[in-house]
Amino acid sequence: MSSNVLHNPIHLSTTRTHPQFRLKKPGRIRAGGGGSSSRAAAPRVLVAGGGIGGLVLALAAKRKGLDVVVFEKDLSAVRGEGQYRGPIQIQSNALAALEAIDMDVAEEVIAAGCITGNRLNGLVDGLSGSWYVKFDTFTPAAERGLPVTRVISRMTLQQILARAVGSDIILNESNVVDFVDNGQKVIARLDNGKCYEGDVLVGADGIRSKVRTNLFGPTEAEYSGYTCYTGIADFIPADIATVGYRVFLGSKQYFVSSDVGGGKMQWYAFHKESPGGVDIPYGKKERLLKLFEGWCDNVIELLIATDEEAILRRDIYDRNPTFTWGKGRVTLLGDSVHAMQPNLGQGGCMAIEDGHQLAEELDKAWKQSFESQSAVDIVSSLKRYEDARKLRVAIIHASARMAAYMASTYKGYLGVGLGPLSFITKYRIPHPGRIAGGIMLEIVMPSMLSWVLGGNRSKLEGRAPHCRISDKSGPFLVIDLSSEGRQHLVYIERMRSSSGLITRQRFCVKTMKIPHKRPRKNDESGVFRPYI
Repeated sequence: MSSNVLHNPIHLSTTRTHPQFRLKKPGRIRAGGGGSSSRAAAPRVLVAGGGIGGLVLALAAKRKGLDVVVFEKDLSAVRGEGQYRGPIQIQSNALAALEAIDMDVAEEVIAAGCITGNRLNGLVDGLSGSWYVKFDTFTPAAERGLPVTRVISRMTLQQILARAVGSDIILNESNVVDFVDNGQKVIARLDNGKCYEGDVLVGADGIRSKVRTNLFGPTEAEYSGYTCYTGIADFIPADIATVGYRVFLGSKQYFVSSDVGGGKMQWYAFHKESPGGVDIPYGKKERLLKLFEGWCDNVIELLIATDEEAILRRDIYDRNPTFTWGKGRVTLLGDSVHAMQPNLGQGGCMAIEDGHQLAEELDKAWKQSFESQSAVDIVSSLKRYEDARKLRVAIIHASARMAAYMASTYKGYLGVGLGPLSFITKYRIPHPGRIAGGIMLEIVMPSMLSWVLGGNRSKLEGRAPHCRISDKSGPFLVIDLSSEGRQHLVYIERMRSSSGLITRQRFCVKTMKIPHKRPRKNDESGVFRPYI
């Protein structure tokens, strides 16, 4: 083991039940600090994987007073998508879960992130650059008393979480490769042959999880059909003050750009092709400029501003959803069970929700054991965790796949994808599918966003709904006057509490009848701007 491992394993003989293992049991970690002797009976949670999901679970378990050990093969690197250095979007639902776990950690994450949820976000036609559908992610968060979406460096997020969890809990250079569940305990075996005993093992070891393989047998991840180029550029668009992120739509390809703070823009370029493709040396940028030739200036200028060395490529995989997450004393979390495509920005968010929910269920089981003077029912608590999570995760997983399909099959104009007739596109005649799709999205997206961002808040026990004065909406949040004249006017009473938060009770959404004569406008765009 590495010298920075702070546990001193005790050698125990396990020959009777597991002759293939020599068990090494770490000294008990009193994660919750001092306490009564009953605290010594806290369940021990073994977490395979020190990525975002694993660290959030460890932090939540620690705050509950549970014993927790995290096994990570290389804490200096970010696993999975993190190896591509890209920032991660932490949306309102995940930030609220972090607040429920540890307000100080949540505040640190929020302070380190770049707020995008208070600006305009949505879908854009890739050729013209004109808006197709605009998303309001501010209102669903604020009216439910949730933080507004941020973007944060994956490395920064992991460092914040690891520091809060503590080096005494994280075992670096430790890779779980196998386990044995004997019904009373679960024993995790590392790749160096050492074994550790616990009451529960959680596989948070990514899309190619070894824990999952040992649970259910080997299965291949599903190729999405898209390869993805990604990069970060020193680039400040002219509309940076009003636009957070955009998805530029096209046939068999799409492009995503997002402000990540510090005068930098992150982008993703998705192209439909077979997996395993390789670019010629220093050929990524040239290929991208050819693939997106004729697209709007927002895309081309961002590609030109990106250094060749900053462009990375990977094929996008996910896993088919499953309603069986574990067996006995072993369960899964995050990408190990529901790896999803990045189109909704909810992969990491779902792992954070998983970690919160699992810690809650384990804590409930522990408390019930005190009341009943019986052993902690780990198996039932894991079943409750899975039941609470699998339907919500499955819907968001399917929505991420659907979003990729819709983005890459978009046809903005007649002639797109018609080969010899593609010249028709220069006349910019709107495609009927674009019109119908836009109407559908305008109807569906507000409810979908509300459910994705706020659908888990009822499970965040102990978190008082609130929003921050610093999260006030940007100038883009305008209310278009409809033919019926019914509008939702949103306002916040600016009552600052000692903590700098605005309570949920002071946030109001009202539906009112706009008079036939339009009220005074503050510009010439034909819109009325609420004072937020």
